[in-house]
Amino acid sequence: MLDPDAGPVSGDPERLQQVIWNLLSNAAKFTPPDGEIEVRLANANSHIEIVVKDTGQGIGAEFLPHVFDRFRQADGSKTRRHGGLGLGLAIVRHLVELQGGSVKAQSDGEGKGSEFTITLPCVGVRIELSLRQQNFEANKTSLDGSPELIGLRILTVEDDPDSREMLEMILRSKGADVAAVGSVYEALQILNGKEWRPEVLVSDLGMPDEDGYDLIRKIRSMTAEEGGQVPAIALTGYAGKEEGERALRAGYQMHLAKPVDWSHLVGTIAAFAEGNIQATNNKREQ
Repeated sequence: MLDPDAGPVSGDPERLQQVIWNLLSNAAKFTPPDGEIEVRLANANSHIEIVVKDTGQGIGAEFLPHVFDRFRQADGSKTRRHGGLGLGLAIVRHLVELQGGSVKAQSDGEGKGSEFTITLPCVGVRIELSLRQQNFEANKTSLDGSPELIGLRILTVEDDPDSREMLEMILRSKGADVAAVGSVYEALQILNGKEWRPEVLVSDLGMPDEDGYDLIRKIRSMTAEEGGQVPAIALTGYAGKEEGERALRAGYQMHLAKPVDWSHLVGTIAAFAEGNIQATNNKREQ
C-alpha cells in the first residue's frame, strides 16, 4: 500500500533500497508459506513512514530491545533453523540513521508477527538536518571516541557478506578508502595489482579454502615494494590467547576477537597509519 504523494526524501537510493530489501528478506525468512507480508508507505507530518509487517514468527518481549544489536539473534543455538550472523537488522539501523531517519520494531510476542517502521525526513526537513549533521561531523571524533581515517587505504578480507559489509560501512564512515573482498584469492589480486595498494590490512582468520593464515604468509613472502610489509590486523571468532599468539607468529601485528569493538578497531588502524604500532618479522621472532 504505497501513497504516491509521500515524500520526496533526500538520501542514497541504493542504500535505502538495501534497507527495504533487508527488511523484506527478514520478513520472508520468518513467515510461513501461508503467511502474509504487508508493506506500507505514507506521509506522517514532515516525515514519511515505511512499514514492513508480517504474520510470522514474531519477537519475544525479552529480545525485542536487542533486535538491532550486532551479532544478536533470538535463537543463538548452533542448531537454529535460520542462518546468518545477526547483522542484517544492525545494518538496517545504521543505514537509516545515516539518512537522518530512525527505525523501530514492534511485536506482540512469539508467533504473533513483527512490524518494522522506518521514519525518514522529507526534503525540507532534511535541509535542516544537514546543517545539524555538519556540526555533528565536525565533532564526531570527540563524540564516539575514535579518530577519522580520511583517505587511508584499507583492504578488508571477510567471507561472510554481512560482516564484510558492516566492516566496510564502519570504515567508510570514518573516511577510509576501502577495498572489501571475500577471499584470499581476491585479496592477492588486489595486492598484485599496481593501481591500488593498501596501507592497512584487516582480515578474518577463519575462511574456507585458504584462510587468514595462508593469506598473511603469502603477503610476508613478498618484497616491501610488493606490499609485503603492510600492517595487518587479524579478526577471529576465537578469543583465546593461543589463537592470538598464533596470529602474531604468522605475521599479523594485532589480533582482535569478534564481535569487534568498532571504536577499538578504528583506533588501532589509526595507530598503524600514524606509525605508533610497528612490528617486523624480526621483532616477532624475538
